[in-house]
Amino acid sequence: MEHWSELLTALEPERCRAMEFLREHLPESDLDCYPPSLFLSFADHALALRREAPWCAGLEQELFDHYVLFPRVNDEDLSFHRALFRDALWPRLSGLDSDEERVLEVNRWCHEQASYQFQDDRTASPLTVFRNGSGRCGEESAFLVSALRSVGIAARQVYSPRWAHCDDNHAWVEALCGGQWRFLGACEPE
Repeated sequence: MEHWSELLTALEPERCRAMEFLREHLPESDLDCYPPSLFLSFADHALALRREAPWCAGLEQELFDHYVLFPRVNDEDLSFHRALFRDALWPRLSGLDSDEERVLEVNRWCHEQASYQFQDDRTASPLTVFRNGSGRCGEESAFLVSALRSVGIAARQVYSPRWAHCDDNHAWVEALCGGQWRFLGACEPE
């Protein structure tokens, strides 16, 4: 972990604080398997959103750290896809006045990009779901959470290990709207 220490000493305070948060909260396997530069990309993206998006600037630090900055949603492979998602979504969000409108617009975009497809393979990353155009509920919800975070909207995945209607697991998304967590199905525009 010496490479982390070297990187942290070279960063200005805001970036250093974000990276220290990630180093403290990411699983050790992520710190061992991925280069610090990947996490610096996530930190820089989130910090830019803090400056650009009023809805992100207004978030309490703890909500920002855990639900915008943090790169991991579940156990998916990590890749830096947030700039790609942000660039696709940002024009669609201009002119929208409420958190709810922004959340629903991001979900509409996700619905346009991916549809449900059952599979038993390892959880695909949000970038893989975007590129393949499909995923199961857990993958679609990770895709939506990543898309929401890519534009500075606090979001998290909710997971039920035994869903009553199908005797299997199920996942959905909660997004912060007007200071309250609101649930929605991933890639389901209604």
